[in-house]
Amino acid sequence: MRLRQSIYSKPKGVVSIRLRISAFDVPTSATVRVTDIQLQHGETPTGVVFNPREVGTTPGRSQYRNGVAPPGLRIVALSNADKAAPARMGVKDAAGPVRVGSYRFGDVQGSASVDGANGTATHGFGRAPIITERQDMNLRTELLKRAHLRLSWEERN
Repeated sequence: MRLRQSIYSKPKGVVSIRLRISAFDVPTSATVRVTDIQLQHGETPTGVVFNPREVGTTPGRSQYRNGVAPPGLRIVALSNADKAAPARMGVKDAAGPVRVGSYRFGDVQGSASVDGANGTATHGFGRAPIITERQDMNLRTELLKRAHLRLSWEERN
């Protein structure tokens, strides 16, 4: 399970952060494990992302995720990749302004796509999604009506 919450700081910035993790109403037979905590600035979780060609990785198996996204839904694409990888993203049956993650497709009537690996897009501007090392992709959506979203990437070895 992934829990996410924004923290807003004073204009001078954050000097230190202390986290206290508490679990309530957990049955005595259950176990709670905190495995990863990621803190970073900005509105989308990305982490450090390297160019796959620069770090000498090679493409591995393909991963695909798809579903129907209603307006305002936050998309979480589960991944356990060993290395960061650029993703391809497509929207279908969209009408009106579309933003998924930090990529702004603009006014779409029908379909649009962006390919992070090849640096191409049919509409819009921004950064194509990136699956980061050992992290799930978390994408905020801005849609006028529901649309079909397709994500794919080549795992990097």
